[in-house]
Amino acid sequence: MICGNKNDLEKILPYLTENLTKALNYIESTDFSTMKNVEYTVDGRNIFCRVNIYTTEWKELRRPESHNDYIDVQYLNRGNETIWYCPKCGDEIVVEDNSKENDVLFYAPVDEKDCVNLKNGDFAIFSPWEIHRPNCSSGGVPADVQKIVVKVKAF
Repeated sequence: MICGNKNDLEKILPYLTENLTKALNYIESTDFSTMKNVEYTVDGRNIFCRVNIYTTEWKELRRPESHNDYIDVQYLNRGNETIWYCPKCGDEIVVEDNSKENDVLFYAPVDEKDCVNLKNGDFAIFSPWEIHRPNCSSGGVPADVQKIVVKVKAF
């Protein structure tokens, strides 16, 4: 997992792949404040984004997930949110496999020990070898957020 704030991109961009750089440059240059909850194309199916407006929930109500084909760049445009994460170990139990249709696998509860707390302007990058549990309330208090998830083709 890599995290940061869009105001500090010049520090991180030299260390990223071309497609991750494109994704973060898209985040930096786009005004998401009036965008609707739909999918937007950035570079065909190599890079696209989904705008999401919702209220965060308690961790126990959210399901851990991972992706096989795409890296998630989760950018918080408004609000605050906690995302729990851990590496895939191979012994996790898949309870719902939508990998062919939507590139998402959902898991039975896993024991994530780490989390990232996002606020306005923050992003977190999750790779296919990581499980993450997004949309969790920070400090146990639900919050209204606008989050942009930029999907970057991993392979």
